[in-house]
Amino acid sequence: MFTTLLSAVMAAVALAAQAGAEYHTIRFYNACGFGTPTLLANGDVLSTGEDYTSDGPFSSAIAYLQNGNQCGYNGEYCTLMEMTMNNPTCAGCGSSADLSLIDPHAFSYWTSFAYFNGCENTGANCPAAGCAAAFYYSDETQVQVACQADNAGLLIAFCADATTLDANNLPGTNPSSSEASSTSSTYVAPTTSYTPTSTYVPPTSSVVSSFSSSASSSSAAASSSASAKCPARNAKRSLRLRKREAAPEPEPIVKMALRHHARRGSH
Repeated sequence: MFTTLLSAVMAAVALAAQAGAEYHTIRFYNACGFGTPTLLANGDVLSTGEDYTSDGPFSSAIAYLQNGNQCGYNGEYCTLMEMTMNNPTCAGCGSSADLSLIDPHAFSYWTSFAYFNGCENTGANCPAAGCAAAFYYSDETQVQVACQADNAGLLIAFCADATTLDANNLPGTNPSSSEASSTSSTYVAPTTSYTPTSTYVPPTSSVVSSFSSSASSSSAAASSSASAKCPARNAKRSLRLRKREAAPEPEPIVKMALRHHARRGSH
């Protein structure tokens, strides 16, 4: 009986220890439709797209999307994901992850990451070359993203924004281990351009002539209309003109003077 009780106690202790053991899951989401997600630590390939769960802390690991032989073994010439996953034993001593484009690394494909099972959707997104979320120099520590939750997992996404995804309910993806036939393709971030919807066209000479003719016709019509509206005034004006034409012209001043002189002489 004592032996049975001791065995039960030891089993309970073992289960409790197992339940409290530290672990971290690294999960990939490849929406590019090509390439192989690759996870390395200590020089060993630990995953080519499948989930990887550590037994304890998971330190100094890297990941990238391999497309043919585009990337070096340690992610050279490609966008690099760096991570150290561990439960915090002091303030600020938890997990840390970042994206690196420090030479010899260079932008290759849209890469992002986000924590899950703690610090949900906290991460970084680098959709195009020159993104502000990545390291370019070793002193740019502000781009590191920390998580102080125990047993936090990390979702790494390619051609998608991991900070907007549910790591436990990912959309359907293409097989993550498929290789592209060409190694020169590069993800290009979408751009927008403004296209004017209308263009000003100056009036042609025919339009101007038509306008002038129309204006002249309108002026003549306006004059006729004014005459039609004032018949009495127009009649008086015509009468004055006829009287002016019928009135005799005044005699010259010289003739008038001679006639007056002759009249005085007769007297």
